[in-house]
Amino acid sequence: MEKAGLDADWNAGRRWWEAWQPRRQLEELGLSRLESFASYGVVHLATPCHFIPEACCPDKDLVLLVTRVGGRDRMGLWTLSGTKTWEIDPSPSSERIISCAWSPDGQSIAIAQHPPSVSLHSLQDGHEERSISLPFNEGTTITGVWWFRHEKIVEAHPVPDIFRRNDVITGSSHSILRNLPLLDSLQENSQQVTATNIFAFQGSQTQSPRKSSIPDVIKSWPMLQNDPLAASIDAVNRTIDPALDDPDDTNIDSILAVADDSGCVAFYLDGTYHIGTLELGSGVAVSDIFKHPQQPRFMVHLQRDIDGSKTQCIEPSWIFLPLLETRKVRDFAKLSTTARELVWYIMRVVEEMRAVWMGSETNTGACELGPKWLRSFENSQRKQFGQASPTPILDLTKLLVTGRASEALSDFLGSGEQMGERGLRKWESTVTEALVKIRDYSEKRLAPACQRLYLVLAEVKGWSLMPNEYSLFEIPSYLVEQCMEAVARAIMLAAWLAASARRENNRFKEFMAWLSFETTSANTGNETAPPLRHDILEVNEYLMKGLEGGTIDRWFTGKMPEFSPQDLGVPNHSLSLAKTLQEVQKALEEDSEVGLNTEKDMPDPERNISALADELATNCRQVFDRSTGAATRSARIRHGYGSVDRKGQGTGTRNISVRERTIMQVGKNFEIRFAQRKTRSTQDGDYLQHLVIHRAKTSEDRAFLCVVRQRFGDNETEGSVALLECSMKDDEGEEVEVDIVGAEFFDDESIVIIFRKRDDQDDGTFIGTIQYVDLGYKEVQREGHVTPAVREDLIESALQRLKAGEIDAGKMELGGHRRLGIRGDSLAVNGRAGRRVGCIVDERGTGFESIDLEGSEE
Repeated sequence: MEKAGLDADWNAGRRWWEAWQPRRQLEELGLSRLESFASYGVVHLATPCHFIPEACCPDKDLVLLVTRVGGRDRMGLWTLSGTKTWEIDPSPSSERIISCAWSPDGQSIAIAQHPPSVSLHSLQDGHEERSISLPFNEGTTITGVWWFRHEKIVEAHPVPDIFRRNDVITGSSHSILRNLPLLDSLQENSQQVTATNIFAFQGSQTQSPRKSSIPDVIKSWPMLQNDPLAASIDAVNRTIDPALDDPDDTNIDSILAVADDSGCVAFYLDGTYHIGTLELGSGVAVSDIFKHPQQPRFMVHLQRDIDGSKTQCIEPSWIFLPLLETRKVRDFAKLSTTARELVWYIMRVVEEMRAVWMGSETNTGACELGPKWLRSFENSQRKQFGQASPTPILDLTKLLVTGRASEALSDFLGSGEQMGERGLRKWESTVTEALVKIRDYSEKRLAPACQRLYLVLAEVKGWSLMPNEYSLFEIPSYLVEQCMEAVARAIMLAAWLAASARRENNRFKEFMAWLSFETTSANTGNETAPPLRHDILEVNEYLMKGLEGGTIDRWFTGKMPEFSPQDLGVPNHSLSLAKTLQEVQKALEEDSEVGLNTEKDMPDPERNISALADELATNCRQVFDRSTGAATRSARIRHGYGSVDRKGQGTGTRNISVRERTIMQVGKNFEIRFAQRKTRSTQDGDYLQHLVIHRAKTSEDRAFLCVVRQRFGDNETEGSVALLECSMKDDEGEEVEVDIVGAEFFDDESIVIIFRKRDDQDDGTFIGTIQYVDLGYKEVQREGHVTPAVREDLIESALQRLKAGEIDAGKMELGGHRRLGIRGDSLAVNGRAGRRVGCIVDERGTGFESIDLEGSEE
């Protein structure tokens, strides 16, 4: 018992000592509360860094830091404990990183840069997943990027999709594609592993942007996230059965918004598919956007430049995109995505066939081996036997027909250098593998992919014939028909190429058999000659047309093919079985041979399928690119007072900083009225916005923290304001003035601030929280409309009312606080449940500290 009592006294004394130490430090500042927060630690950075808006990852203990190196910004992802996960250069042309937005699923980051560009990067290693094409004019600057999650409305008794249609309309092209066998996958060029990737030093975490091999026509194609399975293409390294896989649909129907300083806003469905751009007026810049969680309604705040000072109008502009309430935009986006997957698949298949036959920068093409062997024989005739005009084909034909070789040919066939068994086997295997690959790719990949693309284009053509809302897509039907004709031409060329490759392979095998026979005969001496195993006619055909090239080459060289099926003898009428039988019966009854076993001179059209694939990609992209923007074509816009149509009057106070937070109070009866004014009967469903405006101390007045609460509803705006002096009271009742160097909204209840003692700036920097829900707000006076018209003047108006005695200024009361280990002035916070952290960078940018703001009841 005595020992237990001593242990209790010891523990109580230790707790008192630990509590007294921070209390003593705080008493020097005039504060007696114990420190409420814990620090994850202070990290010293090698290069100066700074935060960008929304730097904290919403659902992970990660934060983005931007480093300025060589006149360009680099982006790094850090853990709260100070470990760098990766660091990248976002873009070779990027000079400055402006803002970022985290995807709803937490796997991607949208980075806005200057010059204007937006790219999506993977959270895992920072590599660029996609570059987003911006429709902004040159010379503009991006003001922000936002990524809004769509909260789906769950039905009370949903009907189960027992056939797993997944919103695919029965009879559509996607319903047909999902029942077709999957095309073999092709590895992306960007996914190819090089020796540098394998043997590079694994500790290096800095990455440079790799030059993408994807052509611009594919890179700028309007599309959703990659979905090869929807296009009936097998995914690369797919290990899970798609029927059993449960994909993450968090990003589905999300909206990525990008705004610039010329009043333009670009919207992207699922963060990638461009659905249009809106111009909200001249002389304004978009500073902030908020979206209704479940509806395509946006509240946009505009900013003006008044007398060289940026001022933001109090009343927002409203944007409503009614077409997004239907499935039309997503259905057409799926068609565009599927068409992109198929076109890119076709281009890669054609490129692989061209590379294996014609060669590439790293490999020698199979078509070069025959002419190379022929040139060697020709050089032998010229140099060793003095023939001024050698004729190698004539000598080979003479040997084939008569069995007698010229002196030069006999010497060439007997030479081990050019006619060795190893060289002949390599030649034979290279050409055979190339022709077999061309045959298989044409039959099993190129033709089926073109047929699938034809199905998609046929459905797009059907959209162009639909009335009403479908006309908003402005589908160019004539261009769709041109694409369908080009696809039909590609299908014919694929079948033609497969047949030509098969025939060329047979002739080449006969040629190699003959060449082996003659080589063996030339080297056997007086022994018995080997038996004949080749077809003389096939060998002669290969000597005339194949050895010097030209048969398969024509599918990869020359002009773009423009022939029609009728030019190749295909009848212009229907080729159905019933129609064909009628034609045969008619010919038999008339005792005519017209159309039966007849031959006619066929034209020799251009066959460059490589050029056709490039032209098809360009035209198809134009079809879908011109059809985007249907959602914004149906947009309804309503501007608030002083936003665009009326210029707000304001003084444009400069020595202030403003932070804002907007939430949605969802209600059943709330709806934005665009056509007529209606008396509001409920406050549910309003947009509730809070502003924290800090004005530093001036020679005329003290420093104040102004918190504004605004409610935006049916053509009405309600505003109230609360003033807080930048001072606190100690235990003796004396005021301690502080300077606020940073403030951010933490959650729906708290504001996080960084402050210092005004009389002693070297005493330390503190972080604390202030509750802003109930601060004794006073309603903003009205005179017809909300006064003042710009939010920067709200604090001046509040100070005037304070001097007039209409409102009172309160004292800042901290809900929690802690002394920082650095002299911080840059703040980023995450107030989500389970995260609740604050990150601080010091004045020089070389010190980083993260604070656990969860707090405790004590």
